[in-house]
Amino acid sequence: MANTYTWKINQLDAKIQQDGLNNVIYTIHWTYIATDDSEEPISASSIGCLSVKYNPENTFIPYEDLTKNDVVGWLDNAYNVEEMKINLDNQIELIKNPVNEYLHPDWD
Repeated sequence: MANTYTWKINQLDAKIQQDGLNNVIYTIHWTYIATDDSEEPISASSIGCLSVKYNPENTFIPYEDLTKNDVVGWLDNAYNVEEMKINLDNQIELIKNPVNEYLHPDWD
């Protein structure tokens, strides 16, 4: 069974104005989600923030032209995505085949 992986962009923090530009992104808040292909799908996720810095030597993409693919490209370049996939696959496997038990005694 193969897992599928998706980036969810939760929020973008932006400087209202910087170097004469509007809405310059400086933080990406993200969730990376793995879902298996079982009849009742199981999901696992990681969340985080990525700080990005405006570089005047790079092409600036105005916010109104920015796409999810652009932001996902920044994330893919910043993180070891293969390692993230392995981690999420392991989380799903532990949900399917737990190795720990959480006991809650009712002692007072």
